[in-house]
Amino acid sequence: MKIVEVPSPINLQDPTDAMVWANEANIKRPWRYDFFNYYVNYINNLNPVQYPNIQVLEIGSGPGFLAKAILQTCPRVHYVALDFSESMHIFSKNTLLDNELSRATYILKDFKTEDWHQQFAKFDVVIIHQALHELRHKSYAHKFHQQVRQLLHDDSTYFVCDHLIYENNHLNPHFNNQLFMSKDEHYQNFKDTGFSQIETALEIKGLCLFKVQP
Repeated sequence: MKIVEVPSPINLQDPTDAMVWANEANIKRPWRYDFFNYYVNYINNLNPVQYPNIQVLEIGSGPGFLAKAILQTCPRVHYVALDFSESMHIFSKNTLLDNELSRATYILKDFKTEDWHQQFAKFDVVIIHQALHELRHKSYAHKFHQQVRQLLHDDSTYFVCDHLIYENNHLNPHFNNQLFMSKDEHYQNFKDTGFSQIETALEIKGLCLFKVQP
């Protein structure tokens, strides 16, 4: 059956649209910072003997709010930010200090393409924060997770955060059920991809963070 993608209501490659999105994101959902703090604490608690230099990939890095939060507080991190929008990359770079920017690499790539993952080695931590739905249909999630799995070593951690289609057991009318999934759908996708360790790390107002390991 042919997959009919859900069109995006905003063009994040357009500088004006990208700026509007960036300026509104954390105002609309200030609890995003709780998730940022979770990532920061997790990364800083990684064993410095095993992880003297922590390789982090963020997929769909957008305006770089998470990159800033991690780079300014996690000195062992080298950060790779992957996004398809040059406008978002420019916005992100402009928020970083020189010592933060020196530990960041920006990759202009659409993670919907077949080969987006092929240029990378392994990462210690991979994060996709509120961007999984930018696949524009949930049916693509399984293949995407397979691609990410190729970037993980045995001790890597994969974080997936997105809105759930259900909140407090009620269908959320604000989210399209062809883009967003239930918690059970997420878990099934991870299991089908072969991940053995899956847990819900944090959930606030329908925004859910999954911690996944090989």
